[in-house]
Amino acid sequence: MKATIFDGSPAGDPGCERMTEMLGDVLAARGYETEPVVLRDRRIANCSGCFGCWLKTPGLCVFDDDNRELSAKFIQSDLAVFLTPVSFGAYSPELKRMLDHFIANISPFFTTIGGESHHQKRYERYPDLLAIGWSDGANDAQAAMFRHLAWRNAINFHAGRSAWGVIGRTDDEAALASRLDELMQRFDGTEKRTAELLPPPPAAISLDAAPKSALLLVGSPRMAKSSSASLGGYLLERIEAEGVATETLCIHRAMQDGVKLRAMFEAIDHADLCILAFPLYIDSLAAPVLAAMREIVRRRAGKPQHGGLMAIANCGFIESRHNDHALATCAIFAEASGLRWLGGIAIGGGEGLVHGQKLTELGGMATPYRQALDRVAEALGKGHAVPEEAKRQLAKPFVPGWLYRMIGGMRWKREGRENGVRRELDAMPYGVRGGKRTQIIGVESPPIFRLGAAQSTTHYQLEKEV
Repeated sequence: MKATIFDGSPAGDPGCERMTEMLGDVLAARGYETEPVVLRDRRIANCSGCFGCWLKTPGLCVFDDDNRELSAKFIQSDLAVFLTPVSFGAYSPELKRMLDHFIANISPFFTTIGGESHHQKRYERYPDLLAIGWSDGANDAQAAMFRHLAWRNAINFHAGRSAWGVIGRTDDEAALASRLDELMQRFDGTEKRTAELLPPPPAAISLDAAPKSALLLVGSPRMAKSSSASLGGYLLERIEAEGVATETLCIHRAMQDGVKLRAMFEAIDHADLCILAFPLYIDSLAAPVLAAMREIVRRRAGKPQHGGLMAIANCGFIESRHNDHALATCAIFAEASGLRWLGGIAIGGGEGLVHGQKLTELGGMATPYRQALDRVAEALGKGHAVPEEAKRQLAKPFVPGWLYRMIGGMRWKREGRENGVRRELDAMPYGVRGGKRTQIIGVESPPIFRLGAAQSTTHYQLEKEV
Protein backbone atom coordinates (compact mmCIF):
# COMPACT_ATOMS: atom_id res chain seq x y z
CA MET A 1 0.00 0.00 0.00
CA LYS A 2 1.16 3.51 -0.80
CA ALA A 3 0.91 6.54 1.49
CA THR A 4 1.81 10.06 0.38
CA ILE A 5 2.58 12.56 3.13
CA PHE A 6 1.85 16.14 2.07
CA ASP A 7 4.11 18.23 4.31
CA GLY A 8 2.56 21.68 4.70
CA SER A 9 5.12 23.11 7.10
CA PRO A 10 6.51 26.60 6.46
CA ALA A 11 10.24 27.21 6.25
CA GLY A 12 11.92 27.11 9.65
CA ASP A 13 9.26 24.95 11.30
CA PRO A 14 10.96 21.82 12.68
CA GLY A 15 7.74 20.20 13.88
CA CYS A 16 6.91 18.36 10.70
CA GLU A 17 10.26 16.67 10.16
CA ARG A 18 10.09 14.89 13.51
CA MET A 19 6.45 13.97 12.96
CA THR A 20 7.07 12.68 9.44
CA GLU A 21 9.80 10.36 10.66
CA MET A 22 7.67 8.90 13.45
CA LEU A 23 4.58 8.66 11.25
CA GLY A 24 6.61 6.81 8.62
CA ASP A 25 7.48 4.16 11.19
CA VAL A 26 3.85 3.89 12.32
CA LEU A 27 2.60 3.50 8.75
CA ALA A 28 5.35 1.04 7.82
CA ALA A 29 4.22 -1.18 10.68
CA ARG A 30 0.78 -1.22 9.03
CA GLY A 31 2.17 -2.16 5.62
CA TYR A 32 2.42 1.27 3.97
CA GLU A 33 5.26 2.45 1.78
CA THR A 34 5.46 6.17 2.51
CA GLU A 35 6.61 9.08 0.35
CA PRO A 36 6.91 12.51 2.00
CA VAL A 37 6.45 15.58 -0.19
CA VAL A 38 7.66 18.94 1.17
CA LEU A 39 5.22 21.31 -0.50
CA ARG A 40 7.13 24.54 0.18
CA ASP A 41 9.94 23.21 -2.02
CA ARG A 42 7.62 22.52 -4.96
CA ARG A 43 6.72 24.80 -7.85
CA ILE A 44 2.99 25.30 -7.37
CA ALA A 45 1.10 28.33 -8.65
CA ASN A 46 -1.94 29.56 -6.77
CA CYS A 47 -5.27 28.34 -8.10
CA SER A 48 -6.68 31.05 -10.38
CA GLY A 49 -10.33 30.07 -9.97
CA CYS A 50 -10.74 29.80 -13.75
CA PHE A 51 -12.52 26.39 -13.78
CA GLY A 52 -10.20 25.39 -16.62
CA CYS A 53 -9.53 22.08 -14.85
CA TRP A 54 -13.22 21.30 -15.40
CA LEU A 55 -13.95 23.04 -18.70
CA LYS A 56 -10.73 23.27 -20.76
CA THR A 57 -8.44 20.39 -19.73
CA PRO A 58 -10.84 18.25 -17.64
CA GLY A 59 -9.14 16.72 -14.63
CA LEU A 60 -5.94 18.72 -15.15
CA CYS A 61 -5.03 22.16 -13.85
CA VAL A 62 -4.26 24.50 -16.72
CA PHE A 63 -1.05 25.47 -14.92
CA ASP A 64 1.68 23.06 -15.98
CA ASP A 65 3.70 22.90 -12.77
CA ASP A 66 4.23 20.42 -9.94
CA ASN A 67 0.55 20.45 -9.00
CA ARG A 68 -0.13 17.90 -11.76
CA GLU A 69 2.43 15.44 -10.47
CA LEU A 70 1.17 15.84 -6.90
CA SER A 71 -2.48 15.46 -7.92
CA ALA A 72 -1.50 12.18 -9.56
CA LYS A 73 0.25 11.07 -6.37
CA PHE A 74 -2.88 11.93 -4.39
CA ILE A 75 -5.23 9.94 -6.61
CA GLN A 76 -2.88 6.98 -6.98
CA SER A 77 -2.19 6.68 -3.24
CA ASP A 78 -4.02 4.38 -0.88
CA LEU A 79 -3.61 6.93 1.91
CA ALA A 80 -3.11 10.70 1.74
CA VAL A 81 -1.71 12.37 4.84
CA PHE A 82 -2.03 16.12 5.40
CA LEU A 83 0.57 17.46 7.86
CA THR A 84 0.28 21.12 8.80
CA PRO A 85 0.54 23.62 11.60
CA VAL A 86 -2.90 24.78 12.70
CA SER A 87 -3.34 28.31 11.36
CA PHE A 88 -6.46 30.19 12.51
CA GLY A 89 -8.17 26.82 12.92
CA ALA A 90 -7.31 25.93 9.32
CA TYR A 91 -4.35 24.61 7.31
CA SER A 92 -1.12 26.39 6.49
CA PRO A 93 -0.93 28.33 3.20
CA GLU A 94 1.77 25.89 2.08
CA LEU A 95 -0.60 22.92 2.32
CA LYS A 96 -3.63 24.86 1.14
CA ARG A 97 -1.90 26.00 -2.05
CA MET A 98 -1.78 22.37 -3.19
CA LEU A 99 -5.21 21.42 -1.87
CA ASP A 100 -6.80 24.25 -3.83
CA HIS A 101 -5.71 22.41 -6.99
CA PHE A 102 -7.42 19.20 -5.88
CA ILE A 103 -10.69 20.59 -7.22
CA ALA A 104 -9.48 19.14 -10.53
CA ASN A 105 -9.78 15.67 -8.99
CA ILE A 106 -13.54 15.89 -8.52
CA SER A 107 -16.32 16.37 -11.05
CA PRO A 108 -17.98 19.73 -11.70
CA PHE A 109 -21.36 18.00 -11.53
CA PHE A 110 -23.33 18.01 -8.31
CA THR A 111 -24.66 15.29 -6.06
CA THR A 112 -26.08 15.25 -2.55
CA ILE A 113 -24.38 13.76 0.49
CA GLY A 114 -26.06 13.92 3.85
CA GLY A 115 -28.76 16.16 2.43
CA GLU A 116 -26.42 18.87 1.11
CA SER A 117 -24.73 19.64 -2.20
CA HIS A 118 -21.29 18.28 -3.04
CA HIS A 119 -19.43 17.43 -6.23
CA GLN A 120 -19.63 13.99 -7.80
CA LYS A 121 -16.64 11.69 -7.99
CA ARG A 122 -14.35 12.01 -10.98
CA TYR A 123 -12.51 8.78 -10.15
CA GLU A 124 -13.74 5.35 -9.19
CA ARG A 125 -11.63 5.36 -6.05
CA TYR A 126 -10.02 7.95 -3.78
CA PRO A 127 -7.36 7.63 -1.10
CA ASP A 128 -8.15 7.35 2.57
CA LEU A 129 -7.39 10.56 4.45
CA LEU A 130 -5.39 11.29 7.59
CA ALA A 131 -5.09 14.95 8.66
CA ILE A 132 -2.68 15.87 11.45
CA GLY A 133 -2.18 19.39 12.74
CA TRP A 134 0.16 20.70 15.38
CA SER A 135 -0.06 23.78 17.55
CA ASP A 136 2.03 25.63 20.12
CA GLY A 137 -0.36 25.12 23.01
CA ALA A 138 -3.83 24.17 24.13
CA ASN A 139 -6.48 25.90 22.04
CA ASP A 140 -9.65 23.87 22.11
CA ALA A 141 -11.54 26.14 19.70
CA GLN A 142 -8.92 26.00 16.95
CA ALA A 143 -8.43 22.25 17.43
CA ALA A 144 -12.19 21.76 17.00
CA MET A 145 -12.12 23.94 13.89
CA PHE A 146 -9.26 21.87 12.46
CA ARG A 147 -11.20 18.64 13.03
CA HIS A 148 -14.28 20.15 11.39
CA LEU A 149 -12.26 21.18 8.34
CA ALA A 150 -10.69 17.73 7.98
CA TRP A 151 -14.13 16.14 8.28
CA ARG A 152 -15.47 18.39 5.52
CA ASN A 153 -12.44 17.58 3.34
CA ALA A 154 -13.00 13.85 3.83
CA ILE A 155 -16.54 14.26 2.50
CA ASN A 156 -15.57 16.41 -0.48
CA PHE A 157 -12.57 14.24 -1.39
CA HIS A 158 -14.73 11.10 -1.12
CA ALA A 159 -12.34 9.41 1.33
CA GLY A 160 -13.25 5.89 2.44
CA ARG A 161 -11.57 5.80 5.84
CA SER A 162 -10.44 8.98 7.55
CA ALA A 163 -9.13 10.32 10.84
CA TRP A 164 -7.81 13.63 12.11
CA GLY A 165 -6.38 15.26 15.19
CA VAL A 166 -4.15 17.99 16.63
CA ILE A 167 -0.83 17.32 18.35
CA GLY A 168 1.26 19.64 20.51
CA ARG A 169 4.31 20.99 18.72
CA THR A 170 6.49 20.44 21.78
CA ASP A 171 5.15 17.00 22.76
CA ASP A 172 7.92 14.63 23.77
CA GLU A 173 8.60 11.42 21.86
CA ALA A 174 6.38 9.29 24.10
CA ALA A 175 3.42 11.69 23.90
CA LEU A 176 3.78 12.04 20.14
CA ALA A 177 3.95 8.28 19.63
CA SER A 178 0.87 7.84 21.81
CA ARG A 179 -1.14 10.43 19.86
CA LEU A 180 -0.14 8.95 16.50
CA ASP A 181 -1.11 5.49 17.68
CA GLU A 182 -4.45 6.84 18.90
CA LEU A 183 -5.09 8.43 15.50
CA MET A 184 -4.26 5.24 13.65
CA GLN A 185 -6.55 3.20 15.89
CA ARG A 186 -9.34 5.62 15.10
CA PHE A 187 -8.44 5.39 11.42
CA ASP A 188 -8.39 1.57 11.46
CA GLY A 189 -11.59 1.25 13.44
CA THR A 190 -14.34 2.36 11.09
CA GLU A 191 -15.24 3.75 7.71
CA LYS A 192 -18.02 5.85 9.20
CA ARG A 193 -17.32 9.53 9.82
CA THR A 194 -18.71 11.21 12.89
CA ALA A 195 -19.69 14.82 12.27
CA GLU A 196 -17.22 17.30 13.74
CA LEU A 197 -19.09 20.36 14.95
CA LEU A 198 -17.68 23.86 14.92
CA PRO A 199 -17.39 25.58 18.31
CA PRO A 200 -19.84 28.45 18.91
CA PRO A 201 -18.72 31.52 16.97
CA PRO A 202 -17.30 34.44 18.97
CA ALA A 203 -19.70 37.24 19.67
CA ALA A 204 -19.55 40.19 17.30
CA ILE A 205 -18.53 43.46 18.96
CA SER A 206 -19.42 46.94 17.74
CA LEU A 207 -16.82 49.66 17.25
CA ASP A 208 -16.53 52.47 19.79
CA ALA A 209 -17.53 55.02 17.15
CA ALA A 210 -18.76 55.24 13.59
CA PRO A 211 -15.94 54.51 11.12
CA LYS A 212 -14.42 57.33 9.11
CA SER A 213 -12.63 55.01 6.68
CA ALA A 214 -13.41 51.58 5.24
CA LEU A 215 -11.21 49.18 3.28
CA LEU A 216 -12.51 46.38 1.05
CA LEU A 217 -10.10 43.44 0.71
CA VAL A 218 -11.05 41.24 -2.23
CA GLY A 219 -9.91 37.66 -1.58
CA SER A 220 -10.68 36.21 -5.01
CA PRO A 221 -8.06 35.46 -7.69
CA ARG A 222 -10.49 36.95 -10.21
CA MET A 223 -10.03 40.20 -8.32
CA ALA A 224 -12.14 43.11 -9.66
CA LYS A 225 -14.15 40.83 -11.98
CA SER A 226 -15.15 38.43 -9.22
CA SER A 227 -18.45 37.85 -7.46
CA SER A 228 -16.63 38.65 -4.21
CA ALA A 229 -15.70 42.09 -5.57
CA SER A 230 -19.30 42.62 -6.65
CA LEU A 231 -20.76 41.72 -3.25
CA GLY A 232 -18.15 43.64 -1.30
CA GLY A 233 -18.27 46.56 -3.71
CA TYR A 234 -22.02 46.95 -3.33
CA LEU A 235 -21.65 47.05 0.44
CA LEU A 236 -18.75 49.51 0.23
CA GLU A 237 -20.72 51.88 -2.02
CA ARG A 238 -23.56 51.96 0.48
CA ILE A 239 -21.14 52.68 3.32
CA GLU A 240 -19.49 55.42 1.26
CA ALA A 241 -22.91 57.01 0.86
CA GLU A 242 -22.91 57.43 4.65
CA GLY A 243 -19.88 59.72 4.34
CA VAL A 244 -17.18 57.10 4.95
CA ALA A 245 -13.93 57.28 2.93
CA THR A 246 -13.41 53.99 1.08
CA GLU A 247 -10.67 52.05 -0.68
CA THR A 248 -10.51 48.66 -2.43
CA LEU A 249 -7.48 46.35 -2.64
CA CYS A 250 -7.08 42.86 -4.10
CA ILE A 251 -5.17 40.44 -1.87
CA HIS A 252 -3.89 38.23 -4.70
CA ARG A 253 -2.35 41.21 -6.49
CA ALA A 254 -0.77 42.55 -3.29
CA MET A 255 0.77 39.18 -2.42
CA GLN A 256 2.67 39.22 -5.75
CA ASP A 257 4.26 42.64 -5.31
CA GLY A 258 6.28 43.83 -2.32
CA VAL A 259 5.32 47.48 -2.79
CA LYS A 260 1.61 46.67 -3.06
CA LEU A 261 1.88 44.34 -0.07
CA ARG A 262 3.33 47.07 2.16
CA ALA A 263 0.63 49.44 0.93
CA MET A 264 -2.02 46.88 1.90
CA PHE A 265 -0.53 46.50 5.38
CA GLU A 266 -0.57 50.28 5.86
CA ALA A 267 -4.14 50.55 4.58
CA ILE A 268 -5.28 47.91 7.07
CA ASP A 269 -3.47 49.69 9.91
CA HIS A 270 -5.21 52.98 9.15
CA ALA A 271 -8.71 51.74 8.28
CA ASP A 272 -11.45 51.95 10.89
CA LEU A 273 -13.36 49.18 9.11
CA CYS A 274 -12.04 46.31 7.00
CA ILE A 275 -14.34 44.20 4.83
CA LEU A 276 -12.98 40.87 3.58
CA ALA A 277 -14.95 39.41 0.66
CA PHE A 278 -13.87 36.01 -0.65
CA PRO A 279 -14.98 32.76 -2.31
CA LEU A 280 -14.83 29.40 -0.58
CA TYR A 281 -11.95 27.18 -1.73
CA ILE A 282 -12.01 23.53 -0.61
CA ASP A 283 -14.01 24.28 2.57
CA SER A 284 -11.76 27.21 3.56
CA LEU A 285 -10.12 30.39 2.32
CA ALA A 286 -7.79 30.39 -0.67
CA ALA A 287 -4.09 29.94 0.07
CA PRO A 288 -3.04 33.56 -0.71
CA VAL A 289 -5.67 34.87 1.72
CA LEU A 290 -4.41 32.56 4.47
CA ALA A 291 -0.86 33.69 3.70
CA ALA A 292 -1.92 37.34 3.90
CA MET A 293 -3.60 36.69 7.24
CA ARG A 294 -0.42 35.16 8.63
CA GLU A 295 1.66 38.15 7.52
CA ILE A 296 -0.86 40.68 8.82
CA VAL A 297 -0.81 39.08 12.28
CA ARG A 298 2.99 39.13 12.30
CA ARG A 299 3.07 42.78 11.30
CA ARG A 300 0.45 43.90 13.82
CA ALA A 301 1.90 41.96 16.76
CA GLY A 302 2.27 44.21 19.80
CA LYS A 303 0.34 47.09 18.28
CA PRO A 304 -2.71 48.54 20.05
CA GLN A 305 -6.09 47.32 18.88
CA HIS A 306 -7.55 49.45 16.13
CA GLY A 307 -10.32 48.93 13.62
CA GLY A 308 -12.80 46.18 12.97
CA LEU A 309 -13.29 43.34 10.51
CA MET A 310 -16.38 41.89 8.88
CA ALA A 311 -16.36 39.18 6.22
CA ILE A 312 -18.50 38.11 3.25
CA ALA A 313 -18.06 34.48 2.19
CA ASN A 314 -19.72 33.03 -0.89
CA CYS A 315 -19.53 29.45 -2.12
CA GLY A 316 -20.46 27.46 -5.21
CA PHE A 317 -22.87 25.24 -3.29
CA ILE A 318 -26.40 26.50 -2.74
CA GLU A 319 -26.25 25.83 1.02
CA SER A 320 -24.62 28.78 2.77
CA ARG A 321 -23.49 26.64 5.74
CA HIS A 322 -20.53 25.42 3.69
CA ASN A 323 -19.01 28.84 4.52
CA ASP A 324 -19.18 28.42 8.30
CA HIS A 325 -15.62 27.22 8.82
CA ALA A 326 -14.12 29.99 6.68
CA LEU A 327 -16.01 32.65 8.62
CA ALA A 328 -14.85 31.10 11.90
CA THR A 329 -11.28 31.41 10.59
CA CYS A 330 -11.92 35.10 9.90
CA ALA A 331 -13.09 35.60 13.48
CA ILE A 332 -9.94 33.93 14.86
CA PHE A 333 -7.81 36.06 12.55
CA ALA A 334 -9.55 39.25 13.69
CA GLU A 335 -8.77 38.51 17.33
CA ALA A 336 -5.15 37.58 16.56
CA SER A 337 -4.56 40.76 14.54
CA GLY A 338 -6.13 43.20 16.98
CA LEU A 339 -9.28 43.84 14.94
CA ARG A 340 -12.74 43.74 16.45
CA TRP A 341 -14.88 41.03 14.93
CA LEU A 342 -18.04 42.64 13.56
CA GLY A 343 -19.54 39.43 12.19
CA GLY A 344 -19.71 37.53 8.94
CA ILE A 345 -22.12 36.94 6.07
CA ALA A 346 -22.50 33.54 4.39
CA ILE A 347 -23.99 33.37 0.88
CA GLY A 348 -24.71 30.10 -0.90
CA GLY A 349 -24.48 29.84 -4.69
CA GLY A 350 -22.72 33.19 -4.94
CA GLU A 351 -21.23 32.49 -8.36
CA GLY A 352 -24.57 31.26 -9.66
CA LEU A 353 -26.34 34.36 -8.37
CA VAL A 354 -23.79 37.09 -9.13
CA HIS A 355 -21.37 35.64 -11.71
CA GLY A 356 -19.11 38.68 -11.38
CA GLN A 357 -21.82 41.17 -12.37
CA LYS A 358 -22.63 44.31 -10.44
CA LEU A 359 -25.35 43.63 -7.92
CA THR A 360 -27.25 46.71 -9.09
CA GLU A 361 -27.52 45.21 -12.58
CA LEU A 362 -29.05 41.91 -11.49
CA GLY A 363 -32.75 41.16 -11.69
CA GLY A 364 -35.41 40.60 -9.08
CA MET A 365 -33.82 37.43 -7.75
CA ALA A 366 -31.08 39.59 -6.20
CA THR A 367 -33.49 42.07 -4.61
CA PRO A 368 -33.58 40.39 -1.15
CA TYR A 369 -29.77 40.32 -1.15
CA ARG A 370 -29.51 44.02 -1.99
CA GLN A 371 -32.03 44.88 0.70
CA ALA A 372 -30.20 42.81 3.32
CA LEU A 373 -26.83 44.30 2.34
CA ASP A 374 -28.38 47.76 2.64
CA ARG A 375 -29.21 46.96 6.27
CA VAL A 376 -25.69 45.66 6.84
CA ALA A 377 -24.21 48.85 5.35
CA GLU A 378 -26.40 51.01 7.56
CA ALA A 379 -25.24 49.14 10.67
CA LEU A 380 -21.56 49.15 9.72
CA GLY A 381 -21.72 52.84 8.84
CA LYS A 382 -22.68 53.48 12.46
CA GLY A 383 -19.97 51.19 13.80
CA HIS A 384 -22.41 48.43 14.73
CA ALA A 385 -22.00 44.70 14.19
CA VAL A 386 -23.67 42.84 11.31
CA PRO A 387 -27.41 42.54 12.12
CA GLU A 388 -28.56 38.97 12.76
CA GLU A 389 -31.72 39.43 10.69
CA ALA A 390 -29.68 40.47 7.65
CA LYS A 391 -27.34 37.50 8.12
CA ARG A 392 -30.30 35.12 8.12
CA GLN A 393 -31.75 36.69 4.98
CA LEU A 394 -28.46 36.52 3.10
CA ALA A 395 -27.98 32.87 4.10
CA LYS A 396 -31.23 31.78 2.45
CA PRO A 397 -30.95 29.98 -0.93
CA PHE A 398 -32.24 31.98 -3.87
CA VAL A 399 -33.59 28.83 -5.61
CA PRO A 400 -34.39 25.29 -4.41
CA GLY A 401 -31.35 23.05 -4.12
CA TRP A 402 -32.52 20.53 -6.73
CA LEU A 403 -33.05 23.30 -9.28
CA TYR A 404 -29.65 24.88 -8.59
CA ARG A 405 -27.89 21.54 -9.03
CA MET A 406 -29.77 20.82 -12.26
CA ILE A 407 -29.04 24.24 -13.76
CA GLY A 408 -25.42 23.95 -12.67
CA GLY A 409 -25.06 20.66 -14.53
CA MET A 410 -26.58 22.20 -17.65
CA ARG A 411 -24.11 25.07 -17.43
CA TRP A 412 -21.09 22.75 -17.24
CA LYS A 413 -22.30 20.77 -20.25
CA ARG A 414 -22.92 23.92 -22.28
CA GLU A 415 -19.52 25.43 -21.50
CA GLY A 416 -17.78 22.10 -22.08
CA ARG A 417 -19.45 21.90 -25.50
CA GLU A 418 -18.35 25.46 -26.31
CA ASN A 419 -14.76 24.51 -25.41
CA GLY A 420 -14.89 21.31 -27.46
CA VAL A 421 -14.48 19.00 -24.44
CA ARG A 422 -18.09 18.02 -23.71
CA ARG A 423 -17.30 14.30 -23.98
CA GLU A 424 -14.18 14.65 -21.83
CA LEU A 425 -15.75 16.41 -18.83
CA ASP A 426 -15.58 13.14 -16.86
CA ALA A 427 -12.00 12.34 -17.91
CA MET A 428 -9.76 10.55 -15.39
CA PRO A 429 -6.18 11.51 -16.34
CA TYR A 430 -4.69 10.06 -13.14
CA GLY A 431 -7.15 7.22 -12.73
CA VAL A 432 -6.98 3.63 -11.55
CA ARG A 433 -9.22 1.28 -13.50
CA GLY A 434 -9.54 -2.43 -12.90
CA GLY A 435 -6.35 -2.45 -10.85
CA LYS A 436 -4.36 -0.72 -13.63
CA ARG A 437 -2.99 2.74 -13.10
CA THR A 438 -3.09 5.35 -15.84
CA GLN A 439 -0.82 8.27 -16.52
CA ILE A 440 -1.19 11.45 -18.53
CA ILE A 441 0.52 11.61 -21.89
CA GLY A 442 0.76 14.27 -24.56
CA VAL A 443 -0.91 16.97 -22.49
CA GLU A 444 -0.27 20.54 -23.49
CA SER A 445 -1.82 23.57 -21.81
CA PRO A 446 -2.93 26.72 -23.56
CA PRO A 447 0.25 28.83 -23.99
CA ILE A 448 -0.84 31.59 -21.60
CA PHE A 449 -1.05 29.14 -18.73
CA ARG A 450 2.33 27.47 -19.06
CA LEU A 451 4.89 28.57 -16.48
CA GLY A 452 7.82 27.92 -18.81
CA ALA A 453 8.27 28.88 -22.44
CA ALA A 454 5.11 29.19 -24.49
CA GLN A 455 4.18 26.08 -26.46
CA SER A 456 2.44 26.09 -29.81
CA THR A 457 0.96 22.61 -29.56
CA THR A 458 -2.43 22.26 -27.94
CA HIS A 459 -3.30 18.59 -28.40
CA TYR A 460 -4.91 16.90 -25.44
CA GLN A 461 -4.66 13.13 -25.08
CA LEU A 462 -6.03 12.10 -21.73
CA GLU A 463 -4.65 8.80 -20.52
CA LYS A 464 -3.15 5.42 -21.19
CA GLU A 465 -2.93 2.29 -19.08
CA VAL A 466 0.48 1.32 -17.75
